[in-house]
Amino acid sequence: MDNENIGQVKISDDVIIIIAGIATSSVKGVSTTRTGVADGISNLFSKNNYSKGIKVEINENIVVLDIFINVEYGYKISDVAKEVQATVKKEVETMTDMEVAAVNVHVLNIIQDKDKEKEIDKDIIEADIVE
Repeated sequence: MDNENIGQVKISDDVIIIIAGIATSSVKGVSTTRTGVADGISNLFSKNNYSKGIKVEINENIVVLDIFINVEYGYKISDVAKEVQATVKKEVETMTDMEVAAVNVHVLNIIQDKDKEKEIDKDIIEADIVE
């Protein structure tokens, strides 16, 4: 059977944004906490709110993404950004069969997880008591 052109498939910008948001949230070191000045701008991870942290430009089948993130304290920013770029590029290209020309990562803030800090302090205090 011939592979005839029977129509077009158009993928919405919102679909690309959701794919990129899910891919970004899977990268270790990307904060999913809403804190600080970037509140609402870089929080890509609340349901139905991906568009606040991701901008997408599609020209024919070429995609350019701008992703705004917060990085958790203790992670190397350049490593987190590179991992976001690689993960987003792979997922968008795999799922949409479009070419990703660029994934621009904008780090807006460093987030210190207060709960983790409390656990660490508790462990240190317990260790001091034992000694």
